[in-house]
Amino acid sequence: PVNELLFALTKILKVLTEPASLLVLGISVSCMLLWLRRLRTGRVLLSLCTIFLLIVSATPLANSWMAALELRFPRPDLAAMPAPDGILVLGGSVAPGIATARGAIALNQRGERIAELAMLARRFPQARLIHTGGTASLHGTGPLEPAGIAPFATDLGIADGRLEFENASRNTFENAVFSKNMVRPSPGERWLLVTSAAHMPRSVGIFRSIGWEIIPFPVDYEALPTVPWIELNPIRNWTLANIAAHETLGMIVYYVTGHSASLFPGPEQSPCDGC
Repeated sequence: PVNELLFALTKILKVLTEPASLLVLGISVSCMLLWLRRLRTGRVLLSLCTIFLLIVSATPLANSWMAALELRFPRPDLAAMPAPDGILVLGGSVAPGIATARGAIALNQRGERIAELAMLARRFPQARLIHTGGTASLHGTGPLEPAGIAPFATDLGIADGRLEFENASRNTFENAVFSKNMVRPSPGERWLLVTSAAHMPRSVGIFRSIGWEIIPFPVDYEALPTVPWIELNPIRNWTLANIAAHETLGMIVYYVTGHSASLFPGPEQSPCDGC
């Protein structure tokens, strides 16, 4: 019951707290106030929305926010580390409905997770491969992610039957718990965790909270090393702001509910750990 409530809460909060959603809500309310002749309040709110729009659209704020998440965990040096016992990739890289309807693999903006999995599979031929993720739909229906990946695993260079699927999980917490129950890792086993770099801090916090120390392997980088102080790039900036806000909110919710080991997990103990 607690996880069901958490699942529903995170889905609802994601929609209500995204910067783009807040902007739309603010503009809508300000227009309503103006039509109701609450002119002063409407003008103030509309002015604040305009300032918010300009700050996100034309400054490095979103890129810097995203970079703080993406750079929290560095990529490991594969050449300098022992071969892992297994590789676990989190779902979210395909659009299973489109893949099923079109008979073709349909990767989304997180498709690098699957591409990296295929490369890691070739590099470590003895490693066990697990893909975790079912459907993230709030109502629990719709095509499962394995339906968008399994038919094309061989085309990606993964031998038949090697890629195993955990398809019951709906969020990152369930990814971790259900995968651990499926894998039952022995003490000392080394598992790589493949997910988007911005998603890695939240993921590591959850895996640590259930007692599974994984090796982070971040992918899907989106933040640029440097950006101009003023550059109008609204589509990119608002996309980054929405992703960064979602991950930040997720870390807060999971920490408050006891599903994460720390508020802002890092490779070593950070000032926020345990606060």
